[in-house]
Amino acid sequence: MPGTKGETEHNKLQFVDTLRALAIMGVLLVHVSQQVDGLNGWLQKGLSLGAKGVALFYLASAFTLFLSLSRRSGDRKERVSAYLVRRFFRIAPLYYIMLITYLLVNGAGPRFWLGDQEGITVANIAAHILFLNGLNPYWINSIIGVEWSIAVECMFYLCVPLLFKLIRSIRHAAWFVVGALLLSFGLNTVFANAPWIGDHLLWGHYLYLWFPNQLPVFGLGILLFFIWKDERHWKSVDRFSGVLLLGSMLFALCTGMTDYLIGVLLLLGAYALYHWKPVWLLNWGWSWIGCLSYSMYLTHMLALEIVSQIEFPFSPVVNLTLMYVMTLLLTTGLSWLTYSWIEQPGIRWGKNIISRMKSVRSQEDSVNESVA
Repeated sequence: MPGTKGETEHNKLQFVDTLRALAIMGVLLVHVSQQVDGLNGWLQKGLSLGAKGVALFYLASAFTLFLSLSRRSGDRKERVSAYLVRRFFRIAPLYYIMLITYLLVNGAGPRFWLGDQEGITVANIAAHILFLNGLNPYWINSIIGVEWSIAVECMFYLCVPLLFKLIRSIRHAAWFVVGALLLSFGLNTVFANAPWIGDHLLWGHYLYLWFPNQLPVFGLGILLFFIWKDERHWKSVDRFSGVLLLGSMLFALCTGMTDYLIGVLLLLGAYALYHWKPVWLLNWGWSWIGCLSYSMYLTHMLALEIVSQIEFPFSPVVNLTLMYVMTLLLTTGLSWLTYSWIEQPGIRWGKNIISRMKSVRSQEDSVNESVA
């Protein structure tokens, strides 16, 4: 494993917590800025880059999932079922409670993400419960307002066990990144001209949010894992893999796929964070925010709705600053409660179920061995 002798595992991976913290701070910034009138156009465009925090979440997620599977690859009792249980109880308990909360607070009436539909249907809610809301442009983001990324994340979860078996090196990861980029470009090109719905604006948003368009960034997270894993780091990237990645960037540049180029910059920034370990970014404060980041992602829209009721009489920039600080503080407080009372118990439930599954499997193996 990379790192100096004696370095703790926490210190090696502290940069991942910081990535998550930076991601949620960016997402929070862009959503707050959308509630402030009168901001300069260029400033608004700059603040909109905070939305790329979701890509940072994806990068960190792909990295940690491959790391987790790599650590457990020697455990004969570890099956795909255990992996799925672990992922479900990491995501579902808080997600389900927040679905109920947002439905109670906002109701089931019309909204932008429902397009021309009259309201949230039972089928829509069922799709959210099954994490299938990403398959329908009317459902993908219609209850919480940020759940599209969870649907995309869960689709990636289903792919990971197979990808972990197929992608075994930096070259494999580079090929996957290129393939994902070409797939994303091809599908978006085809479906941009063959919409499933009559609302072309909503359809355009859907093609930006859906899983195929986000897949290249997950690929970059996998690539980051293999670069991090090899003690030679960037020197382990062979010439052919380098040419593939350079070609992918040129392709993205020529086809206007700027999100992929931003993803590459995020990968470089993530590695730089690990390599240089700046104390002002790698400390307990950022790690704490990183631990709360999932809760913050799901609760910040509630906090923002409360703060946005306040009429600030100052300049747009001052109003933005005040709204951001207040929303951040309120979100952090709510998230500490949901993290302590919902997230952590959910994770423990998952661990207990997996422990029982392994215990049953051990007993079955013992019986089979005695019979043999």
